[in-house]
Amino acid sequence: MYKIYGDYGYTSECLLHEADTRSEALRWADEYVADGFGGYNTIDVAVHLSNGEYSTIYTYSADDYQDYYEGDDDFALIDEF
Repeated sequence: MYKIYGDYGYTSECLLHEADTRSEALRWADEYVADGFGGYNTIDVAVHLSNGEYSTIYTYSADDYQDYYEGDDDFALIDEF
């Protein structure tokens, strides 16, 4: 089971969503951060392995999206030519 957390490991940690597949989890997280971070600094897509280890698949950082949310015209997620 894949899990999406806001601020994993911090006092504000919150399980936001669970998904059966990696692609479903990443898609959900992409859609979540497209509308903002809900007050969290990071959004982690992760899985707990059978040995109990927490393994991060992808981390979204609010700092990386700051220019995007503030309407910076020079900001682009993909280089356009």
